[in-house]
Amino acid sequence: MRNSLETISVGGVSLTIQIATLDTTDDATVNYDTLVFFDTTNGIKPGPFSLPSTGPAYVKFSDGTSQPFYFEGTPKKAGAGFFVTALAPDLSTVHLVRYSADDIPRNAPVLANVDDINNNVGFWADAHDFRFPERINPGLTAFSDLELEAIDKDLNTHFVDYQTRVALRAMSQAPNADLVMIYIEEPDGCEHQYLLTDPRQPTNPVDPTLILAGQDPAKIARYQQNIESAYQLADQAVQRIIDYVGVDSNGLPLSDIFLVSDHGFAPFHTAVNMFNLLAANGIDSSKVRAITSGPAANIYISLQGREPNGTVSKADYLKLKKKVQGILTNFVDTNPNYTNGAGSVPVFEKVFVRPTPGGAGDPNFGLDTKEFIGQDSGDIYALMSIGYNFDGTQSPVVQRLGDAPSTAPVLSVPNFYGAHGYNPNQPDMDAFFAAAGPDIKPGLIRRSVHNVDLAPTVETLLGVTPASTVDGAPLLTILKK
Repeated sequence: MRNSLETISVGGVSLTIQIATLDTTDDATVNYDTLVFFDTTNGIKPGPFSLPSTGPAYVKFSDGTSQPFYFEGTPKKAGAGFFVTALAPDLSTVHLVRYSADDIPRNAPVLANVDDINNNVGFWADAHDFRFPERINPGLTAFSDLELEAIDKDLNTHFVDYQTRVALRAMSQAPNADLVMIYIEEPDGCEHQYLLTDPRQPTNPVDPTLILAGQDPAKIARYQQNIESAYQLADQAVQRIIDYVGVDSNGLPLSDIFLVSDHGFAPFHTAVNMFNLLAANGIDSSKVRAITSGPAANIYISLQGREPNGTVSKADYLKLKKKVQGILTNFVDTNPNYTNGAGSVPVFEKVFVRPTPGGAGDPNFGLDTKEFIGQDSGDIYALMSIGYNFDGTQSPVVQRLGDAPSTAPVLSVPNFYGAHGYNPNQPDMDAFFAAAGPDIKPGLIRRSVHNVDLAPTVETLLGVTPASTVDGAPLLTILKK
């Protein structure tokens, strides 16, 4: 049986995708168990195929995994993946997804590397896509939460494997390299999605009542398993790299290996709308603009003479800066469902302002810097308390349990659970660090390691003296020499 699925354009080339349904059981009953995805131009051809080509994608439902599909004849050398999350033997129910079409940009300076990866590892694989578990992608209405989580896990599994194979390919081409740096995507995306560990987080983002005693313990446990799975995938990737390097009789790597994360993670329960906050306090949006990301905000004042179309005088700049600083410093959450027993909780932990040491007569007015205000920073830089985040506001907005009804709420229920970028001195923001190898002292535990110390440590091992401009210092106490 064949069915048309879609026509997709990749790099200006249109391909019509069809599906063939197969019953591979040979049990004399209708028992379809496999879907075959192919394009009408190339049809269903027998293999073997040479990368990046894959031929048709044979997806057997019981295998619980996606299969790659290369779009033949496209200039982008792109491909996608197909995954089946539900398949009734009589085809009365079929749930399938196509992942996004992905490719490595074919930039001339690195074209040889791009072709090498495509031909020896395969086309660029699909990564974690939050639009599936958050039901943002179209056509997911009939999919259960378990199906969407299965899609996410499949994406994570294949992408971590792909990144690992790219790394191993690079190492095989430069066996005598002094330094190899490898990045593994997960578990970052999964912790954003599944860090459901705070009783103030609703276990259904569109139902604000499902907090505290109303939470779904089964979903909490499942989300914890999803995060653990992501860590296991990362561990497996690291082990594959160690195995390639080789180990001694004690299992220690034959080369020095440093394993680091770039940040910690914390759960958050409340999304914050900065525009609504400033508007509610009478701040003119034509004079003040906020750029937000995660828990951080850079707020720029439209200063005359500094901005191309600046409208705010120096005198008004000083007033606006002080007013916005006060708004953020004094903004507190008083909803008892979210204050964890306190009467009020400050929404912003840190608020910094651009210095104006000379007042309106300062010749460097509006350009002065200090420790947390750089040249391109906002005139006010604010960092939220853990539990609050600018990202994740839903559309339509879902107000929190116990908040007064509002047409322009400042605080609302977010549609995901984990975040980073908070005050790095908070324990939850601690990053992971481990090291092993012939030059590393075994069994040593240090309570404080800074990422800026990693580069000078590697330089020391390579016999290079760090430049005077390098931040941090080598971690000499972990080295044998």
